[in-house]
Amino acid sequence: MVEIVFFTSSPIKLAHARYLCRDYAVRIVGFREKTFGANYEEPRIYDRAELIERSYQDALQRWKRFVSENEQKLFFLEDTSVIIEALSKEREMPGLDVKYWMKETQFAQLDEALRNIGNDRRCRVRSDLVLHLPPELRSKHSNDSYRIFTSFSFGNVVDHERDFETNLLYPWLDNKTFNKWFVPENCQDPISLLPIEEADKHDFRAGAFREMLGSLESWGEIQKRHTAPKQYQLEAAAPLFVICGPSCAGKTRLAEYLADSYGYYHIEASDFMYRSYYQRHGVSSTVPIGDFAEQALKDQPEIVAEQVLEDIKSSQPLAAVVTGFRSPEELTWLQEHYAGHQPIVPVYIDAQPSIRFERSLLRGREASPETRERFDKRDLQQLAMGLDDLAQILQSNLFKNEGSKEQFFNAFADRHLQDWPYPKDNPMHPLNAGELEKLILKALLAEYPSRSYFTTTEIAHLINRDQPIDRQRSKNNVSRYFNQRLYPYYEIKLIDGKRKYRLSNTGIGKAKLL
Repeated sequence: MVEIVFFTSSPIKLAHARYLCRDYAVRIVGFREKTFGANYEEPRIYDRAELIERSYQDALQRWKRFVSENEQKLFFLEDTSVIIEALSKEREMPGLDVKYWMKETQFAQLDEALRNIGNDRRCRVRSDLVLHLPPELRSKHSNDSYRIFTSFSFGNVVDHERDFETNLLYPWLDNKTFNKWFVPENCQDPISLLPIEEADKHDFRAGAFREMLGSLESWGEIQKRHTAPKQYQLEAAAPLFVICGPSCAGKTRLAEYLADSYGYYHIEASDFMYRSYYQRHGVSSTVPIGDFAEQALKDQPEIVAEQVLEDIKSSQPLAAVVTGFRSPEELTWLQEHYAGHQPIVPVYIDAQPSIRFERSLLRGREASPETRERFDKRDLQQLAMGLDDLAQILQSNLFKNEGSKEQFFNAFADRHLQDWPYPKDNPMHPLNAGELEKLILKALLAEYPSRSYFTTTEIAHLINRDQPIDRQRSKNNVSRYFNQRLYPYYEIKLIDGKRKYRLSNTGIGKAKLL
């Protein structure tokens, strides 16, 4: 999988780019997502050639500052412009200034201006992709340091403004950009209101992306996705469940039921958020994880969903259940980027706050005694992350979990598991994992009932107590495993200045299937 970096500060443009690249074995990464460096500075000027040159040079300097020479060397940036024919007598209007123009212009102003000069509503939307060419590619292109790919979409300005919400699955079909006023040729509605199959035909960025990707393919830099082997996919009759809901509603309990009874691999989203948090702030940070998660989901809504998808690809489960998404954008990202064949079935689990608070007291997961004030504050923060929007979106697949667990499980099974395709007496299916990782997960699973944390030395002892002498693992190998990277399979705690580990919910899910 080839990594290509996109210089953009817009998560929607990033999501759009990933969507347009979905047929290729590439991973589109935002520059800030990759480096946490600022994106390029886009000057507010009206000469396209000068704008592209200055934007590219600024991006190039930032690239050299943050990215190692040994890393992947492909990056690109994109510029959108709009040309309204009747207004573009002296220069393109709004042209390159469209982002600022949209903030300053009301539809009534635009409509009146067009009607006053004959009501010619023709317009076109233009996309310019600027692809950086590393030295090994420049010799093929007259030593140019970049290449530009351009595409257009033609149509008209709407004759009256519509009131609608941004498309939840395809957020570039929005109610904020010029897309809300742009009616493509031979269409009756703005592009943002078209079904995705129709909108794709008039996507102003699509042509430029096709040219860029086709060129990279012809140069041998990238290739199209190949059909994955059968064991890589979840079976079509085994849904990939995405279970959402507030704290203590029953998400984990339902996932454990699916794991124990049907062989599902349980993936907990918050374990990946913790990994992102540790990567940025370290294990000893005092920054509240809740505050980090709230900001992360605003700035990079795919931050967890992308990692979840990578884990599904690497672990290759026969069936998976994801718990803990907090925002519609996470769900949308997974739906758009998952390349398997199984249906993604989102579910919302809920219960009265008083019932959930009592469950919180009983499970005692918090480091300090739970209070109703803290519980309610956590609820509000999760709602702010987008959980309330998810509840509205998933109303048609909502389950109340306020009775017995048997009632809860039976109601879910009656709706979703009637056609389960695998033998009930042999539901477990092993996952991909390295040999040392398997040993670590199994050893910690055996110790999980104690809820204890272990140092890497102690984990090595746990592994070796059941291994013959010639197969024992050294403490150094275990330490090296944990030091190489942060994993979503373990909770980490500093005790007397030492890092100690135990299984996370995702780790339990993986260990059970091993």
